Amino acid sequence: MHFLKRSLPPNQQFLTFGLRALRLIGLWGPDRRQIFRYYLLVLAELVLLVGPKIIFGSGQDGFESFVRNSAELIFLIEVMISIGIFASRRRSFERLVEVLDQTLQRKWPDSLRDEIGQFNRKVELFARVYAAYLFGMLVFFCVFPVISTFYKVVFVAEEERSDFLLIIYVKFFGLDIERNVHHYMIYILSMICPISASAYQSSIKMIVILAVIQYGAKLFDLVAKRVTVLELIKSDQERHDELREIIKLHNLALEYVEHLEETVCFIMINQILSCMLISCLMMFYITTNFGPNVATVVQLFMVLVGEMIVYCFNGTMLIEKATSVVDALFYYPWYKEPIWVQKVFLRMIQRGQRPTGITAAKFYYVDVNRLGVVFQASYSYYLILKNSF
Repeated sequence: MHFLKRSLPPNQQFLTFGLRALRLIGLWGPDRRQIFRYYLLVLAELVLLVGPKIIFGSGQDGFESFVRNSAELIFLIEVMISIGIFASRRRSFERLVEVLDQTLQRKWPDSLRDEIGQFNRKVELFARVYAAYLFGMLVFFCVFPVISTFYKVVFVAEEERSDFLLIIYVKFFGLDIERNVHHYMIYILSMICPISASAYQSSIKMIVILAVIQYGAKLFDLVAKRVTVLELIKSDQERHDELREIIKLHNLALEYVEHLEETVCFIMINQILSCMLISCLMMFYITTNFGPNVATVVQLFMVLVGEMIVYCFNGTMLIEKATSVVDALFYYPWYKEPIWVQKVFLRMIQRGQRPTGITAAKFYYVDVNRLGVVFQASYSYYLILKNSF
């Protein structure tokens, strides 16, 4: 396994930012013992954040507090489970990266080589911008409550102070974190680690998983483009050599998708179930007791559903690009070629008749059609929940 991908020139390297992010928490690299870093992050989240929220609650009474606490738990646990699944599928992901590396190392026409370089840079740019965006949101999320509390402590008399503003509402081991300054500082220092860990895992989930889906679609797109220009090659020997290369590239693309499916299929079902849960919760909350915590619930809903929409659209693109290879093969005048070439084309066309994409735990393909089914199911469960209560 070429973990550093030194075999490719710097302008052709892929997933640079994502693999560095994975390496930082021990989920990438030759030394598997470094995974203890990931275990420490999970332990910090469980002990300091998720555990107290489950056991002690948010520290506030009422239905609104229950809804907000439940929405936050759904979001936090969804991220933890997704990265946990990813960690358990590490071998599939490593093989996926190896296949992608082998594919990009092969001989490509200059025009397609430039296109690959541009695509790599686009993926890297998105990764860096998205990570910077999450970092900015994390800083605002953590710093604003501290500034608000600092203002109250310094400029507002103790008997006139309102409760301190918390980063995330939780009953923190019996401490008076809403009125006692010292307890509040302990709480703030304790929250920085698990909240940062959750944000870091959330960024990895979006950056890495989205990128590998997009690379799958790109591989099929490149193969289709090589098939399209195949008939322009006049020399029979050169054309047949190019055909053999196309067959190899198509097989590598299919193998890539197999490893992609093994890596993300259970992550997708976790994403869908979490979207359905938080959708039901949001609709039930809005229609029964519209209160001030609705903003938090809607924000978490938008994040999870936004990720689901992105995955579905890119899943559809993967299916369409895989189909485009079959279309290119079908429109090529393969009947003019020798018998062995015709047999190869027919096998590739037959293989392309089966859908090629990512699924949610092997149940169904993740595409735009699935979005409507998810929202329809969420609404049905919401009606059951509403009638029950």
